[in-house]
Amino acid sequence: MQRKQFGKRGVQQSVPQFGDRNTSYASAGMPAYASAGGGAATFEDDDNFSIGKMLGLAFGMLFSFRGRLGRMEYWVIGSIRFVLFIAVLIAFVFAVGPHMSGLSEEQANIALMKYAFGTAKGGVMTFLLLTLTLCQWSLEARRCHDRDSSALYLLILFIPIVGSLYAIYLFIVNGFFPGTLGPNRFDTVRSQAQIFD
Repeated sequence: MQRKQFGKRGVQQSVPQFGDRNTSYASAGMPAYASAGGGAATFEDDDNFSIGKMLGLAFGMLFSFRGRLGRMEYWVIGSIRFVLFIAVLIAFVFAVGPHMSGLSEEQANIALMKYAFGTAKGGVMTFLLLTLTLCQWSLEARRCHDRDSSALYLLILFIPIVGSLYAIYLFIVNGFFPGTLGPNRFDTVRSQAQIFD
């Protein structure tokens, strides 16, 4: 017989280890919310919680190419990423714009590269733009995984004209169509809000 501990909800059971896939969680009737790294994330009273684990989950949610991603997360993270990307891009254009007036195209390209990689402010902006681009590729890859499609098809985006058409197709399919129901070859079922999947 298990003993009830005061100050905690429910019956004290063995505490699951972080990232353990074989653990049964309190929401046994609902599928566990699997993080991008693979293990199921719990939001119960956990004595092993740390800021490092929270940052690891956030980093995995933004930059991992493994696992699946539902439409709601795709839209929320993608919208925030898009606004940040546009803000950094506008700041970059306003910062480098005055230095490029009156220059030829070749001189303007050289001035742009000198600013992007030769100054501290330009380097930070370039790093932020590359980081936000990596985040977008991660979102698209995991959304493809949710539809049971390989993320290698994203390489089609590098083909000049076909890539533009494929980008429109990806936006429609990844943004508006639900993923595969049940497990697929990329991950387990994710718990999603019924409105979105």
